[in-house]
This record gives sequence, structure tokens and C-alpha cells, in this order.
Amino acid sequence: MTLVQFVSLFRDGVKASMSTRAGEYVTLRQLRHEVGNDACRFFYMLRKADQALDFDMDLATSQSNENPVYYVQYAHARICSVLAQWNGDEASLRKWI
Repeated sequence: MTLVQFVSLFRDGVKASMSTRAGEYVTLRQLRHEVGNDACRFFYMLRKADQALDFDMDLATSQSNENPVYYVQYAHARICSVLAQWNGDEASLRKWI
């Protein structure tokens, strides 16, 4: 199963040099450990498997609205909060329709 055709890893705005021949590379396991599973999944899902991926480590780890992962996680937390306050009472929703 092919995840992505080619990944370029950027740290501090600089492309990390990787060479399988020299044994200098970052495994997906190392990347997941460094940026987290959610960020890896999200950025890999942004591209088709036959497209090259530029993986920006700084963006993947930033906790700001510029990071799409952080933004989606924040939106999810807000939605969960609203649903918790709602308590499943359908009558309370009807007044908003």
C-alpha cells in the first residue's frame, strides 16, 4: 500500500536532507512521535497518494489557527462542548428552527 509518492520534510523553513543510501532519513514512526498522530494523518490525507507532499514540521506542531489540524481539533472540542450542554433535549432545539 502506497502512502505518498514522495515526502519532503521541512524544519525551520529548511528542507531536511535525507538519503537512504547514507542512512539519513526520518521514518513515519519518528514523524508521528514528533508531531503526533493527528497531524500526520491530516497532512498525509491532504494529498493523493500519487502526489508529492511537503511536510512542514513547524506548521504541524504550531498551536495556532494557521495549523489546520489545530483548527479542526479546536472546532471539534467546541462542538463537543455544545453537544454536552444540549443534553439531547430535542425540544430545546426546536425553538432555534
